[in-house]
Amino acid sequence: MQNEDSEAFRRKGDLGIPVVIALFALSIIIGWVVFRSYENSSKEITSSLAKIQEESSSLTIFGCADRTMEWFSKCDVMSELCDTTVSRMIKVCLANSDKTAQCSQFGNEIYGYNFGAKQCTAYMKDKKLKPLKKACGDVWQTVAEYCKSATKVTAQKTH
Repeated sequence: MQNEDSEAFRRKGDLGIPVVIALFALSIIIGWVVFRSYENSSKEITSSLAKIQEESSSLTIFGCADRTMEWFSKCDVMSELCDTTVSRMIKVCLANSDKTAQCSQFGNEIYGYNFGAKQCTAYMKDKKLKPLKKACGDVWQTVAEYCKSATKVTAQKTH
């Protein structure tokens, strides 16, 4: 009796269940591939951060910015991770050796909305360089934040 009831709802050649199983299997495979890609990307970024940390003591602010932009232009891991690592990369470089004395060369420019525009002009001409333009802006805004906080600490010490 029960078989007769279930057969009433099944059509010959019904592929619904095999299609759902195939989609489920495909989603598991895609998820695994994306996870492996993320894992490899994460290892590469960690290695790059360690490398710039080692080099940071011999770099100036401009050297840190150049090295970060050089890394970004060659970054071949997941693009979202490259984008989000730019500010971390420059922060690691700036924080691992005292570069606060170099901030005086920027004067009050660091408080301006367009700080970094001069340094990023090379990336503003070509639309193909839009990711580099954004990364450059992120680099120099991070430098501005670093110098603003250094100025604030210096002002507190003198009072």
